[in-house]
Amino acid sequence: MSATTDGDCGPTISSVGDLMEVLAPIASDGRELWYRGHRNHTWRLEASALREERHRRDERAMLARFRQEAAAAGLQYAFDTWGWITFAQHHALPTRLLDWSQSPLVALYFACERDQESAATGVEFDGEFFVLDPKDLNAEAGDDDGGHPRLLSDSDTKLNDYLPGKDAENRSKPRSVVAPMTFDRIRFQSGTFTVAQIPAATAKQEPLRDARGLQSFLVPGEAKHNLREQLDTLGFNEVSIYRDLDRIAQRIKAGHGRTAS
Repeated sequence: MSATTDGDCGPTISSVGDLMEVLAPIASDGRELWYRGHRNHTWRLEASALREERHRRDERAMLARFRQEAAAAGLQYAFDTWGWITFAQHHALPTRLLDWSQSPLVALYFACERDQESAATGVEFDGEFFVLDPKDLNAEAGDDDGGHPRLLSDSDTKLNDYLPGKDAENRSKPRSVVAPMTFDRIRFQSGTFTVAQIPAATAKQEPLRDARGLQSFLVPGEAKHNLREQLDTLGFNEVSIYRDLDRIAQRIKAGHGRTAS
Protein backbone atom coordinates (compact mmCIF):
# COMPACT_ATOMS: atom_id res chain seq x y z
CA MET A 1 0.00 0.00 0.00
CA SER A 2 1.32 3.43 -0.90
CA ALA A 3 0.63 6.74 0.77
CA THR A 4 -1.18 8.89 -1.79
CA THR A 5 -0.03 12.34 -2.82
CA ASP A 6 -2.06 15.52 -3.28
CA GLY A 7 -0.35 17.85 -5.75
CA ASP A 8 2.34 19.84 -3.98
CA CYS A 9 1.07 18.90 -0.51
CA GLY A 10 3.10 15.70 -0.33
CA PRO A 11 1.88 12.34 0.98
CA THR A 12 -1.64 12.10 2.38
CA ILE A 13 -2.89 9.63 4.97
CA SER A 14 -5.99 7.74 3.86
CA SER A 15 -5.47 4.53 5.83
CA VAL A 16 -3.55 3.13 8.78
CA GLY A 17 -1.27 1.55 6.21
CA ASP A 18 -0.53 5.00 4.80
CA LEU A 19 0.31 6.18 8.30
CA MET A 20 2.84 3.40 8.75
CA GLU A 21 4.40 4.16 5.37
CA VAL A 22 4.67 7.88 6.17
CA LEU A 23 6.22 7.27 9.59
CA ALA A 24 8.68 4.55 8.58
CA PRO A 25 11.45 6.87 7.28
CA ILE A 26 10.83 9.49 9.98
CA ALA A 27 10.96 7.10 12.95
CA SER A 28 13.56 4.68 11.57
CA ASP A 29 16.31 5.95 13.86
CA GLY A 30 14.24 5.38 17.02
CA ARG A 31 14.10 9.03 18.11
CA GLU A 32 11.26 10.32 20.25
CA LEU A 33 8.40 11.77 18.23
CA TRP A 34 5.18 13.50 19.24
CA TYR A 35 1.95 13.59 17.25
CA ARG A 36 -1.13 15.76 16.89
CA GLY A 37 -4.26 15.61 14.72
CA HIS A 38 -6.65 18.34 13.56
CA ARG A 39 -9.97 17.31 12.06
CA ASN A 40 -9.91 20.53 9.98
CA HIS A 41 -6.70 21.35 8.12
CA THR A 42 -7.46 25.09 8.27
CA TRP A 43 -7.09 25.18 12.06
CA ARG A 44 -4.15 27.14 13.43
CA LEU A 45 -1.36 25.23 15.15
CA GLU A 46 -1.36 27.23 18.36
CA ALA A 47 -2.57 26.87 21.94
CA SER A 48 -6.16 27.73 22.84
CA ALA A 49 -5.30 30.88 24.82
CA LEU A 50 -3.53 32.34 21.77
CA ARG A 51 -6.28 31.84 19.18
CA GLU A 52 -8.53 34.74 20.18
CA GLU A 53 -7.63 38.25 21.24
CA ARG A 54 -9.99 38.15 24.23
CA HIS A 55 -8.25 35.06 25.59
CA ARG A 56 -4.79 36.53 25.01
CA ARG A 57 -5.89 39.64 26.90
CA ASP A 58 -7.59 37.82 29.79
CA GLU A 59 -5.29 34.80 30.13
CA ARG A 60 -4.06 35.67 33.64
CA ALA A 61 -7.52 36.71 34.82
CA MET A 62 -9.03 33.41 33.64
CA LEU A 63 -6.36 31.40 35.43
CA ALA A 64 -6.81 33.38 38.66
CA ARG A 65 -10.57 32.82 38.54
CA PHE A 66 -10.05 29.10 37.90
CA ARG A 67 -7.83 28.82 40.98
CA GLN A 68 -10.39 30.69 43.05
CA GLU A 69 -13.26 28.45 41.91
CA ALA A 70 -11.21 25.29 42.44
CA ALA A 71 -10.53 26.34 46.04
CA ALA A 72 -14.23 27.13 46.56
CA ALA A 73 -15.07 23.63 45.31
CA GLY A 74 -12.84 22.17 48.03
CA LEU A 75 -9.99 21.15 45.71
CA GLN A 76 -6.93 21.76 47.85
CA TYR A 77 -4.08 21.34 45.39
CA ALA A 78 -0.54 22.50 46.15
CA PHE A 79 0.45 23.30 42.56
CA ASP A 80 3.06 25.78 41.43
CA THR A 81 2.09 28.18 38.62
CA TRP A 82 2.79 25.71 35.82
CA GLY A 83 0.91 23.01 37.73
CA TRP A 84 -2.18 25.22 37.81
CA ILE A 85 -1.83 26.01 34.11
CA THR A 86 -1.57 22.30 33.32
CA PHE A 87 -4.54 21.48 35.56
CA ALA A 88 -6.62 24.21 33.94
CA GLN A 89 -5.61 22.98 30.47
CA HIS A 90 -7.09 19.55 31.12
CA HIS A 91 -10.32 21.10 32.32
CA ALA A 92 -10.64 22.96 28.99
CA LEU A 93 -9.64 26.42 30.19
CA PRO A 94 -7.75 28.23 27.41
CA THR A 95 -4.01 28.11 28.18
CA ARG A 96 -0.75 28.49 26.27
CA LEU A 97 -0.07 24.75 26.36
CA LEU A 98 -0.73 22.75 23.20
CA ASP A 99 -1.37 19.01 23.68
CA TRP A 100 0.64 16.37 21.83
CA SER A 101 0.43 12.60 21.98
CA GLN A 102 3.15 10.01 22.03
CA SER A 103 0.84 7.72 20.04
CA PRO A 104 0.41 8.30 16.29
CA LEU A 105 -2.88 6.38 16.36
CA VAL A 106 -4.32 8.71 19.01
CA ALA A 107 -3.36 11.70 16.87
CA LEU A 108 -4.85 10.08 13.77
CA TYR A 109 -8.09 9.52 15.70
CA PHE A 110 -8.33 13.25 16.39
CA ALA A 111 -7.53 14.05 12.75
CA CYS A 112 -10.58 12.09 11.62
CA GLU A 113 -12.87 12.51 14.66
CA ARG A 114 -16.44 13.24 13.62
CA ASP A 115 -18.14 16.38 14.93
CA GLN A 116 -21.82 17.37 15.01
CA GLU A 117 -21.60 19.40 11.81
CA SER A 118 -20.11 16.58 9.74
CA ALA A 119 -22.59 14.12 11.23
CA ALA A 120 -25.49 16.37 10.23
CA THR A 121 -24.30 17.29 6.74
CA GLY A 122 -22.39 14.17 5.78
CA VAL A 123 -19.54 16.40 4.61
CA GLU A 124 -16.17 16.08 6.32
CA PHE A 125 -13.30 18.55 6.05
CA ASP A 126 -9.82 17.41 5.21
CA GLY A 127 -7.84 16.90 8.41
CA GLU A 128 -4.17 17.36 9.23
CA PHE A 129 -1.70 15.04 10.96
CA PHE A 130 1.44 16.47 12.58
CA VAL A 131 4.74 14.84 13.51
CA LEU A 132 7.08 16.74 15.83
CA ASP A 133 10.64 16.06 16.92
CA PRO A 134 10.50 17.60 20.44
CA LYS A 135 14.27 17.58 20.93
CA ASP A 136 14.87 19.37 17.66
CA LEU A 137 12.28 21.99 18.64
CA ASN A 138 14.19 22.78 21.84
CA ALA A 139 17.55 22.74 20.10
CA GLU A 140 16.18 25.28 17.62
CA ALA A 141 15.05 27.42 20.58
CA GLY A 142 18.64 27.44 21.87
CA ASP A 143 18.85 24.58 24.40
CA ASP A 144 22.31 22.98 24.43
CA ASP A 145 21.47 19.81 26.40
CA GLY A 146 20.38 17.73 23.43
CA GLY A 147 16.97 19.40 23.38
CA HIS A 148 15.34 17.18 25.97
CA PRO A 149 11.76 18.28 26.74
CA ARG A 150 11.80 20.59 29.74
CA LEU A 151 9.86 19.73 32.89
CA LEU A 152 7.10 22.27 33.56
CA SER A 153 8.21 23.77 36.86
CA ASP A 154 8.58 27.22 38.34
CA SER A 155 12.17 26.27 39.20
CA ASP A 156 13.10 26.27 35.49
CA THR A 157 14.05 29.89 34.93
CA LYS A 158 14.03 29.46 31.15
CA LEU A 159 10.34 28.58 31.28
CA ASN A 160 9.61 31.75 33.24
CA ASP A 161 9.83 33.51 29.88
CA TYR A 162 6.67 31.65 28.82
CA LEU A 163 4.51 32.48 31.82
CA PRO A 164 1.46 34.65 31.12
CA GLY A 165 2.45 38.30 31.11
CA LYS A 166 6.17 37.61 30.55
CA ASP A 167 6.12 37.32 26.75
CA ALA A 168 7.87 40.57 25.88
CA GLU A 169 10.68 40.28 28.42
CA ASN A 170 12.81 37.72 26.59
CA ARG A 171 11.54 36.63 23.20
CA SER A 172 11.93 32.86 22.67
CA LYS A 173 10.84 30.28 20.13
CA PRO A 174 8.30 27.53 21.04
CA ARG A 175 9.58 24.71 23.23
CA SER A 176 8.57 21.14 24.04
CA VAL A 177 7.71 20.47 27.68
CA VAL A 178 6.43 17.67 29.87
CA ALA A 179 4.25 17.95 32.96
CA PRO A 180 4.79 16.16 36.28
CA MET A 181 2.43 13.19 36.65
CA THR A 182 0.62 14.78 39.59
CA PHE A 183 -2.98 13.88 38.78
CA ASP A 184 -4.94 11.28 36.81
CA ARG A 185 -5.62 13.28 33.66
CA ILE A 186 -1.93 13.99 33.17
CA ARG A 187 -0.97 10.36 33.82
CA PHE A 188 -3.58 9.16 31.31
CA GLN A 189 -2.72 11.67 28.56
CA SER A 190 1.08 11.48 29.10
CA GLY A 191 1.48 15.22 29.71
CA THR A 192 3.39 16.21 26.57
CA PHE A 193 2.98 19.78 25.32
CA THR A 194 4.50 22.59 23.37
CA VAL A 195 4.48 26.05 24.91
CA ALA A 196 4.79 29.34 23.09
CA GLN A 197 4.73 33.02 23.87
CA ILE A 198 2.19 35.46 22.47
CA PRO A 199 3.98 36.61 19.30
CA ALA A 200 4.88 40.26 18.85
CA ALA A 201 2.47 42.11 16.56
CA THR A 202 5.11 42.29 13.82
CA ALA A 203 6.15 38.64 14.08
CA LYS A 204 4.68 35.52 12.49
CA GLN A 205 1.55 34.64 14.42
CA GLU A 206 1.92 30.87 14.09
CA PRO A 207 5.63 30.25 14.83
CA LEU A 208 5.30 26.52 15.53
CA ARG A 209 4.44 25.84 11.87
CA ASP A 210 7.88 27.11 10.89
CA ALA A 211 9.75 24.76 13.24
CA ARG A 212 12.29 22.65 11.40
CA GLY A 213 11.34 19.59 13.47
CA LEU A 214 7.70 19.65 12.33
CA GLN A 215 6.09 17.75 9.47
CA SER A 216 2.43 17.64 8.49
CA PHE A 217 0.26 15.46 6.27
CA LEU A 218 -3.24 15.85 4.86
CA VAL A 219 -6.01 13.45 5.94
CA PRO A 220 -8.66 13.54 3.16
CA GLY A 221 -12.22 14.04 4.33
CA GLU A 222 -13.51 11.24 2.10
CA ALA A 223 -11.13 8.78 3.80
CA LYS A 224 -12.19 9.54 7.36
CA HIS A 225 -15.07 7.04 7.60
CA ASN A 226 -12.83 4.12 6.66
CA LEU A 227 -10.06 5.44 8.89
CA ARG A 228 -12.42 5.51 11.88
CA GLU A 229 -13.41 1.91 11.20
CA GLN A 230 -9.76 0.84 11.00
CA LEU A 231 -8.90 2.69 14.20
CA ASP A 232 -11.90 1.19 15.99
CA THR A 233 -10.72 -2.29 14.99
CA LEU A 234 -7.37 -1.43 16.61
CA GLY A 235 -9.12 -0.25 19.79
CA PHE A 236 -8.88 3.50 19.20
CA ASN A 237 -12.34 5.01 19.59
CA GLU A 238 -14.18 7.61 21.66
CA VAL A 239 -14.26 5.34 24.71
CA SER A 240 -10.56 4.40 24.73
CA ILE A 241 -9.53 7.98 23.94
CA TYR A 242 -11.71 9.87 26.42
CA ARG A 243 -12.54 7.14 29.00
CA ASP A 244 -15.53 8.97 30.45
CA LEU A 245 -18.64 7.14 31.63
CA ASP A 246 -21.05 8.96 29.30
CA ARG A 247 -19.24 7.69 26.21
CA ILE A 248 -18.88 4.22 27.72
CA ALA A 249 -22.66 4.09 28.31
CA GLN A 250 -23.35 5.28 24.75
CA ARG A 251 -21.10 2.60 23.31
CA ILE A 252 -22.71 -0.14 25.42
CA LYS A 253 -26.15 1.05 24.32
CA ALA A 254 -25.17 1.13 20.66
CA GLY A 255 -23.58 -2.32 20.89
CA HIS A 256 -26.58 -4.10 22.32
CA GLY A 257 -29.29 -5.13 19.92
CA ARG A 258 -27.00 -5.25 16.92
CA THR A 259 -27.56 -8.20 14.65
CA ALA A 260 -24.58 -10.34 13.84
CA SER A 261 -23.36 -9.92 10.27
